[in-house]
Amino acid sequence: MQQTQPMECGIPVTDLDAMLDFYCSVLGCKESRRADIPAQLSNQLAVAPDGYVNVWLETPGGEIIKLMQPPAAPQPHQAGQHLATRGGIGYLTFYCSDLHDTLAAAEAKGATLRSDRTLIDPERPLRLCFFADPEGNIIELVEVG
Repeated sequence: MQQTQPMECGIPVTDLDAMLDFYCSVLGCKESRRADIPAQLSNQLAVAPDGYVNVWLETPGGEIIKLMQPPAAPQPHQAGQHLATRGGIGYLTFYCSDLHDTLAAAEAKGATLRSDRTLIDPERPLRLCFFADPEGNIIELVEVG
């Protein structure tokens, strides 16, 4: 395979406006386009039975996150205590230069820290944390000091 565009990932969401605000204001994403995907196409794609709204967000690194809101709320994501103990995609990683500020902004918007707060000690050469976004999707922040 020869990749022709940046990698994209899709995240089903319940509250599109809140999640759009979270990913843009906290993680620096920018909305690049939006489309209403009709039921016939969404059924053919096996994405949603009744259509959905798809919003493409470009990350600061150029990757694409697609927020997908179907008419009926998706089933909540249930992450176990340990991310590697369940199947499926575990988390998205963002490398940043301001982990403390980013985590504080995430928590102010409803994110929940999942990892040990001591891992973000400014004296550590590598700081990292995992948090759940307001709808339970897991995000890893990494800052190399």
